[in-house]
Amino acid sequence: MTGHGENGTMIEMIKVTKTYPPDVKALSDVSLSITTGEMFFLIGMSGAGKTTLLKLLCNMETPSNGLIEVAGKDIHRVKGRHLARLRQKIGVAYQDFKLLTDRTVAENVAISMEVSYKKPQLIKKRVKDLLEQLALSDKHNTVTGELSRGEQQRVALARAVANSPTLILVDEPTGNLDAGTTEKVMQLLTKCNNSGATVVIATHDHSIYRNTHHRIMELRYGKLHLVREGMVS
Repeated sequence: MTGHGENGTMIEMIKVTKTYPPDVKALSDVSLSITTGEMFFLIGMSGAGKTTLLKLLCNMETPSNGLIEVAGKDIHRVKGRHLARLRQKIGVAYQDFKLLTDRTVAENVAISMEVSYKKPQLIKKRVKDLLEQLALSDKHNTVTGELSRGEQQRVALARAVANSPTLILVDEPTGNLDAGTTEKVMQLLTKCNNSGATVVIATHDHSIYRNTHHRIMELRYGKLHLVREGMVS
């Protein structure tokens, strides 16, 4: 991981609180800074607020209080064309997948590249490569609704990284996977990170961060606690 100064900050959260009616505090006064090009692990029990935090970062939710900047922009003030452009730079693999279940695996993965007008042959090659890396080559033309949860989870990840976004947000990426497939998922995310993407992974699977040198923070009752400092490589 490179130092803050030379690399800039990808995510800046300042005193962010998120309250759901009537008075459920999902996040309380959270401040967090994530460097461009960092791989960052957010851990915590189910219901600790990890998904809420990711949703705030990709503008699916609005904070009740506080400021969130992504790539130097106040993400909740960006509108219209600028918001669309910013969103193209963020790849999200949701915990509930959000796939188009009546489309094929290949079509699902291609979507983010089509919206940014990539050439068809380029899209084809990228889809093929990603499915190979995630051991899904044989599912290329399968309708997504017919896949197992573990397969759908990998399709959601392939779709999130397909357009080479500068920020990748991943919610419980290994929840339905065995050890071998988990390793493939982490290899892909590490590859994206090595190519310069900032990767934020919310997980309660300690096997995926145990042997890494990345920074880990834990959400407990809506508050953020440092578990391990990242090593500067």
